[in-house]
Amino acid sequence: MPLWGTSADAATNKPKWLPDDANSAYDKTKVYATQSGWVVRAGTAASGNGNTSAQEEVLVAIGGLAGATAATGLEHPTMTKYRILTSTAHGTTGNITFEISYDEKVKYVEGSAATLVLTAGTGNNPIAALTHIDGVSLATNLTGNTLRFTATSLAATTYDLADDVAMQNRTDLQDAITGTALELASGKFTSAVKTAIGYSQITVGS
Repeated sequence: MPLWGTSADAATNKPKWLPDDANSAYDKTKVYATQSGWVVRAGTAASGNGNTSAQEEVLVAIGGLAGATAATGLEHPTMTKYRILTSTAHGTTGNITFEISYDEKVKYVEGSAATLVLTAGTGNNPIAALTHIDGVSLATNLTGNTLRFTATSLAATTYDLADDVAMQNRTDLQDAITGTALELASGKFTSAVKTAIGYSQITVGS
């Protein structure tokens, strides 16, 4: 079994030894593809310093991995991990936060923040808006591989990303390597994608 992958549409390409652990210096959400190979985000504990502008640590050297065009390398960014950060009780603004990580960096350009509709059984469906990339507040030309979405719960206690729901305003996000707008495949939550990225329902208290 290969220790990493290079398939354009697979959510399991990242090096297999990476833990799914937010507290680990080598948490898989902090690893992505560049033109040098699989790297760890600069400024993390794994890189040995807090300089987010430093060169990333290369884990697996693969030239051109991220792809110079939309048809080379890993092609468009692929979702690889879903993680709920908070789902606290009703009555708090922005009480739902979750993150979607990719196998490549994306870039936010000036426009409207991407949004996702959270489906509730009551029919009151809140909107989750993109607020951070790699933990940094959204700003023009910000790049990173992990998108944080925030929503405020309504009457329901459970919320879902429905099958085939897609990010709105995703064209204000680009593949950071090619500069092309994020394609539908990079922002659509099919049943297969949800399974691959570890999706789970969001539950809040009353």
